[in-house]
Amino acid sequence: MACRTSTTLVLLLSLCGAPVAGATAAVSGASVDATDAAPAANTAFLAEVRAALQQANNGDSLGAAIVLDRLLADPRMATLDVAERSNVWASAAMVSGAQKQGDIALQRLQQAVAIDPHNAYARLRLGLTQMVDEQIDAAADNVILALADTDGEPDMPAEIVWQLDMLLKHQPARRLGVLQGLFDHDWKIDGIEPVEVWVNLAILQVEAGQHDKVAATLERIDSPAPLMRLRADKRFDRYLRRDDPRYDPVAASRRHIDRLRVEAMLSPGVNETAVELSDALMVAGDLQDVVGMTTRLAEASREAGSAPPELARHVAWMLDTRSRAFRRLGKTDEAVDTQLLAVRMAEPEGDTVSHRLNLAGLYAALHRPLMAREMMKGLDDLSTYGQSSRALIDLQIALQLNDAAAATRAREQLFASRNDTPGHYRDGLLLENRMDDAAAGMIAQLADPMDRSTALLELQDTREAPPLPEEVLLTARWKQLKQRPDVQAAVRRVGRIESYPLFSH
Repeated sequence: MACRTSTTLVLLLSLCGAPVAGATAAVSGASVDATDAAPAANTAFLAEVRAALQQANNGDSLGAAIVLDRLLADPRMATLDVAERSNVWASAAMVSGAQKQGDIALQRLQQAVAIDPHNAYARLRLGLTQMVDEQIDAAADNVILALADTDGEPDMPAEIVWQLDMLLKHQPARRLGVLQGLFDHDWKIDGIEPVEVWVNLAILQVEAGQHDKVAATLERIDSPAPLMRLRADKRFDRYLRRDDPRYDPVAASRRHIDRLRVEAMLSPGVNETAVELSDALMVAGDLQDVVGMTTRLAEASREAGSAPPELARHVAWMLDTRSRAFRRLGKTDEAVDTQLLAVRMAEPEGDTVSHRLNLAGLYAALHRPLMAREMMKGLDDLSTYGQSSRALIDLQIALQLNDAAAATRAREQLFASRNDTPGHYRDGLLLENRMDDAAAGMIAQLADPMDRSTALLELQDTREAPPLPEEVLLTARWKQLKQRPDVQAAVRRVGRIESYPLFSH
C-alpha cells in the first residue's frame, strides 16, 4: 500500500461528513428495538430526530442543527431509554461537527458516553474528535474501549488508523491495544488486509511477550514487502520457516496479484481493490501492466474537470501509481503529466497533500526547484509524516538554489521530527554528505524495536529505478552507507540483508 499523508482536515472530514448517515442508523436502530408498550411520544420524538438527521444528510446541516438543538431540550428526551438518549446526543454531535462546531460536538459526544458508557458509536467518535484536538492519550483510550464494545467490523477510515498508529509510536501499550482491537474485529480497508498495520501489531506482540498471539497475526500477512520485513528481522525466526513458500516474498507477490485480479473481476471499477492491484504490480516490477490497466482511467481523467467525489481518492491514487511506473520506466515527462493529473483528480478538501508532495518531490529530483517550491505553497495542517516529507523536499530545493535560510529551516524541521520519521532525517543527512551522522542514525534505527524492521526493509537488496538527475549522488551515498562496517555490524546483530527481484516502497 502506498504511503498516504494524513492531515487534520482529512480527519475532520471523516468525522463531519459520512458519520451523519451513521448517526441516522444509530437512532434508527434504537427505535426499532422499542417495544409495543413504549409511549407513542417516544416513537414520534425519534421520528423527528431521524427527520432532522436526514435533513443534514440532504445537505441542510444548519437547519438540522436548529431542530436538534430544540429536540435536545425537549422534555420527551427524559422518557427515552439509556441507549436511545445516548444515540440522540451522539447524532446531534455529528451534526454539530458538520457545522464546524467542534467544541459543541465534543461536549455532546461526552454527554452521549456519560449516558451510555458502552455506546461504541459515540465513544469511537469521541476518541477521533480528541485526536483532532491532539488529546492523544484520551483518544487512544476511548478508541480501545469503543473497539471492545463494537459488534462487527469497526467504522475506522484507513487514514485515521494510519494517523493514530503513528501518533502512538512511542506509546507501545496503547498502540498495541488499538491495533489488537482492530485485528480482533477483523478490520480491513474496503475488504483488503492492512498488512503493514499487522506487521506493526506482530512486532508489538513480540516486544510485549505475547508470543501466543503472533502466529494468528502472521496468518493475515501475505504480501511481499511485509514478508521482507519479517524475514529480515531475527525476532521472527522462531515464528516462520525461511524455506517455506508461504513466507517467500516473491511467491507472495504472485499470490497477492492473483487474489487481487480475482477480486477485481468480482468487484470491477475504480475502488480500493484496483488501487491495491496497481500497487502490487508495481512491487512485482510489472510496470507495463500498471500503465496498461490505468490508460483508460488517465484518458477519462484528462477529459474531466474533476473526479466524482466518491471515486476521487481511488482515481488519484491509481494515477499516482501510474506516474511512479512511468518514472521507473524512465519516462519522466509522462510521469510529471500523470502526477499533475493525480493532483487534479484528488479530493479537493481531502488527500491532495500526498499527491502535491509527490509531485514536488518529482520536480526536485528532476532539478526543477522553483516548480517544486511552487507546488508546496499553502501546504499546512500536516501530520508529522507530512511535515517531515515537506522538510526533506524543502532541503533539496534549498540546496539546489543555495538558499541558506531555507536550508536551515528544513534542517530544524527534520531534526524536530527525527524520532517519528528517522528515515527522512537520515536522507537529509545524506543530501548534505554527513555520512557519519547518517550512519549513526541508521544504527539507532536498527537498535529501536519499532523502527528496526522498516530500516531492515530499506537495506534489503531490491530492484531500483534508474536515478533521476538529483538522485544520482544521493543514491551513491546510500549505497556507501549500506556498505559501512559499522552499519553492517549493526544489521548482523538484529537481522540480515537478502536479495529480491522486487521493488520496495
